[in-house]
Amino acid sequence: MDFAPILRDIKPTKKEEQQLNKTVQQIVSKIKVKDAVPMLGGSGAKKTWLKNTHDIDIYVKFKHSIYKDKSGEIADILHQALKKRFQGISRLHGSRDYFQLKHRDYTIEIVPILDISQAQQAKNTTAFSKLHVDYVLKEIRKNKKLSDEIRLVKQFAKANHVYGAESYIRGFSGYVLELLTSYYGSFTSLMKVAAKWKPITVIGSKTAANKLNPAKRAPLIVIDPVQPDRNAAAALSEEKFYDLIMAARTFLKH
Repeated sequence: MDFAPILRDIKPTKKEEQQLNKTVQQIVSKIKVKDAVPMLGGSGAKKTWLKNTHDIDIYVKFKHSIYKDKSGEIADILHQALKKRFQGISRLHGSRDYFQLKHRDYTIEIVPILDISQAQQAKNTTAFSKLHVDYVLKEIRKNKKLSDEIRLVKQFAKANHVYGAESYIRGFSGYVLELLTSYYGSFTSLMKVAAKWKPITVIGSKTAANKLNPAKRAPLIVIDPVQPDRNAAAALSEEKFYDLIMAARTFLKH
């Protein structure tokens, strides 16, 4: 099947990429925090975002050697710095507090993280965000077509209402879809495999899966290559799992 027409509809244009990069630069240039460096994160950094996406993640990386024993303070430190530079900053609560602002057509989330190079250094789940970006970018460098294949998978999940790991959706997170596409190499290959999934399906090390906390098991187990003791798909519900299976079967049939 020729996916070029679909990619033209879902892949950001050069103009959109330039606009996003310009916006990121405007925001990043205003974030001034001692011993911390802001960077683009999420699907924007991985080049896997979809056209007409207006959400931007910016990670503010606090130097590990300085903040490793006081990581609980970095959200407060960042908040003080942001209030001096931006109006309308909202503080949101999560595993670590993060911040949101509106800038033109974009919703920007600014997330404080420790700048770690290996999983063992993490003090909080948000610290893995940079490692997730690094891993996906490494896979994209090995497979130049992977970025567009991920976009096809994300759009398919979105069209079939299974995209998003939020508690009110309990579907597939963007990161899980990136991992699955990377593991199988392409959208079509993933569809062929997904159509045959049975609970419980394990993607990755079976040994690691057997060691998982029972509370983290789900119909689909995707071992996080960055954090092997974690099921990246732990939030997935049975309903969304079967929804994707049926969507994959329908796609292959037609």
